[in-house]
Amino acid sequence: MDTAPIFNDISGNYDRFNHLFSMNIDKSWRKSCARCAFRIASDLSVSRGVEVSAIKVLDLACGTGDLSIALAKKGLSVIGADISEGMLEVGKKKIEALWKKKMTRYPKPELRKGDGASLPFEDGSIDIVTIGYGIRNFDDRPSSLREIMRVLSPGGALLILEFGQPRNAFMRFFYKPYFKYMIPGMASALTKGKDKAAYTYFINSVEKFPKFEMFCRELSEAGYTNVSFKSQTGGISVLYKAFKAK
Repeated sequence: MDTAPIFNDISGNYDRFNHLFSMNIDKSWRKSCARCAFRIASDLSVSRGVEVSAIKVLDLACGTGDLSIALAKKGLSVIGADISEGMLEVGKKKIEALWKKKMTRYPKPELRKGDGASLPFEDGSIDIVTIGYGIRNFDDRPSSLREIMRVLSPGGALLILEFGQPRNAFMRFFYKPYFKYMIPGMASALTKGKDKAAYTYFINSVEKFPKFEMFCRELSEAGYTNVSFKSQTGGISVLYKAFKAK
């Protein structure tokens, strides 16, 4: 399924709704991923005898660039790629505004159009790949995981943020109706029905995506090593970590 039109349509409201529906907790999830990427980049820089700024990070399915910005705040050199031109346009404007006013001391992310199924990078040229809440939208996930493996350098890492579900029964009782019914309802009310279909797709894609150990198994089958996951906010979000063998 070509999801670019869906995200083009909601690009103007994407950031506002993300923060609203998650009650701003999504910002902490991305910061956690950025901290993890920085630790890995630091280890790679030491082992290779280079500066951290020399470690190349690809933020795939970057959307409007929130994770790209969080990574850049850690001093990392970031290229963001996404198939949605609308999302990229919002992200580019946001980055230009931030770097013009208060973030000039950080390396500025470069956002460009790119598809996870066919990455425009040489073999082994990227050290860390991040994907923030976008892997579930990939049409052929196994092929994309192999393509990411191709561009990763030996010992490089893949970090994926994706939605899960609360593992605690009490949390799950309140979370399910909010997630499945209230989010599309609020999106519909706030946009007079315009974005309801997009957020219905969002809910369905999250529900179908393999979670926790199941997705770890998928990463292992794609050839990644040292695969692990960390639950965030009781399992509502999950940070998956996997490596390319040295």
